[in-house]
Amino acid sequence: MLPILTFVLTFLPTVLLMTYFYRRDRNREPRKVLTGTFLLGVFVFIPVVFVENLFSSFGILSHAHPLVFNLYDMFANVAIPEESFKLLVVILYCARTKAFDEPMDGILYGVTAALGFATIENIFYVIGGGFGTALTRAILSVPSHAFWGAILGYSVALVRFKGKGKITILYGLLAAASLHSIFNYLLLTIEGSTAYSAAVSGFMILGLLHILFIVFAIEIIWILRIVRRLRKEQDQIAAQEAE
Repeated sequence: MLPILTFVLTFLPTVLLMTYFYRRDRNREPRKVLTGTFLLGVFVFIPVVFVENLFSSFGILSHAHPLVFNLYDMFANVAIPEESFKLLVVILYCARTKAFDEPMDGILYGVTAALGFATIENIFYVIGGGFGTALTRAILSVPSHAFWGAILGYSVALVRFKGKGKITILYGLLAAASLHSIFNYLLLTIEGSTAYSAAVSGFMILGLLHILFIVFAIEIIWILRIVRRLRKEQDQIAAQEAE
């Protein structure tokens, strides 16, 4: 029974999140483009692993305090490569299709690319960690990847449809990468990474746990507010066209 639950938890978050964001879009996107976006999100896992290993090999701040090094590591060696390649999927593929024709599309395609990446990453983590890892990632990690992808996609949409400068895309990347690195750092610290668990007290872990859920809540509120606003814009445009 447990292996079946583990399998379900590995893929269910992706299905639920894709369904949710897909249904929020009044003007449904072509499934062919969504499938291509998802598969590209899966594919970029390969270059991401290569880049992460390359950056880690430089050994920057490797002699710093473990808590300091891990914060740097999560941002520069993990979050930046992962979010950059997800962003490239949106810019180089999604934004070049005719289907990408309104702001809500940026959210949906960003989420789709991120979930493609998160799904393949999830498989590797769950194989090594089992049910507990599958449960934790289903509740926190996979949804967070979707929210970070939404930030990336929305930044592209702001430039494309709202007249924002291209620097907005960089801001989006930095926002997604910052949230990603903070999330990873807090989660790894709470889980008691052997690299620095001795430096973290039980009281500190409790505090970090609260911060983790605050960060997670901020991501949810931020993205859902944007989605509701964009859906409202779609409804207004549809009402005007119907008059």
